Amino acid sequence: MDWTYRKILELAPNSLILEKARGLTASRHWPEIASDGHRLWGYCKSSGERLYQVAASLGDNTFRCDCRERHNPCRHILALLLRFVKSNESIPILNIAPAWVEALLRQPARPSHTPESKVQKQAEQERRFGQRLQLMQQGIKDLELWLFDLIQQGFSTAENQPETFWERFAARMVDAKLGGIARRIRTFKAIMATEQWNSRLLGEIGMLYLFVQSFKQLEELPEPLQEELASLAGVSKKKEEVLLQNGLADNWLVIGQLEGESEEDKLRYRRTWLLGEHSRRMALLLDFAWGRQGYEANWVVGAILRGEAVFYPGAYPLRALIRKASVHYQPLHGFAGYQTLAGFAQAYAGALAANPWLQAFPCLLEKVWPFRESGRWWVRDEAHTCVPLAESGEGSWKLLALSGGRPIQLFGEWDGDALLPLSVISNERVVPLQEVDAGLDNLPTDLF
Repeated sequence: MDWTYRKILELAPNSLILEKARGLTASRHWPEIASDGHRLWGYCKSSGERLYQVAASLGDNTFRCDCRERHNPCRHILALLLRFVKSNESIPILNIAPAWVEALLRQPARPSHTPESKVQKQAEQERRFGQRLQLMQQGIKDLELWLFDLIQQGFSTAENQPETFWERFAARMVDAKLGGIARRIRTFKAIMATEQWNSRLLGEIGMLYLFVQSFKQLEELPEPLQEELASLAGVSKKKEEVLLQNGLADNWLVIGQLEGESEEDKLRYRRTWLLGEHSRRMALLLDFAWGRQGYEANWVVGAILRGEAVFYPGAYPLRALIRKASVHYQPLHGFAGYQTLAGFAQAYAGALAANPWLQAFPCLLEKVWPFRESGRWWVRDEAHTCVPLAESGEGSWKLLALSGGRPIQLFGEWDGDALLPLSVISNERVVPLQEVDAGLDNLPTDLF
């Protein structure tokens, strides 16, 4: 059996157990882990001093743990399998498994699902959410005090803090079920290595403080904003729940794509942006994979997906899932962007008013010219309004070559400070900038 991240997701009894399992994938929770090629086993230390014996047969769905959790598979089993998918090359291979592994795998399995009425299931879900909410509320209090300390001590003190200072508090946020906040805090050290880091760090602290104050009055906020806060905190919805909602049918152009890797757990991610031909809506598809594992779906930039986009709930919904879609390739017509940068700025202001924590805003500019001035790249519109391009972007010279001095139709992500170019629409097709890496000499001549 080929173990994949998707397979483990399907095995998880619920999203809460899966989230707990993700928190146990770090090496510090596994003082011993090994395999003989057919079986996988290890000792898991989740909390306290006890070590749990965990074993799995790699050829089938046989897995056991000596914990007392009623779910099967439990968080320890899921964490073991996640570690295997994530970094199986680093797991030692032994000729003989310890005796306890075979004995544990022979034990009767706990029932995967216990018969429960809908009322019982709902009551159990509410109980678990209540427990999580208590942890989150305490974490919010800790976060508020920590933010006050950062400001009182000053940024000069923060600048000299070691990476462990940020990592320790991020770990506290993970323990408080605020994984999304932990991810933002882990970026602080990298932010301080950039130019004008003071203003960027102050902006991040301001966003976190706004989150703290909003979470304190969570029940008084509109439901869409509650969804945004939950997502920012790290509470994820299962795909099955999202797909129960109504979808938006359209011809969805795959207009841009960005791949990367999270530093804390080496989880690869891919952000794919779609643009609806008739609805003019933007949709974001998020895909994840570990190690050499491929993504669940292959979204080709320039393709048109005829089907439904089902959006995750929120105050300014962007993230979505695709349902009932067929793939088509054809010349592009009718996909227009912002005519002016002023129009784009107005749309971005509206998005921020709905969701103040918006980190990436999709932007299709209809007619802009790239240029370089004062050591930085920019694009301007016909009114000579300008916005800077992201310094981390690698496509600036390519944009200049693609434009040939003429205006281009440019798509990218705006983060509030700069635009990261991802693709250009030229001659009725999408040109992803990363595909130009082989050299400008290989570009089609009709693009110049």
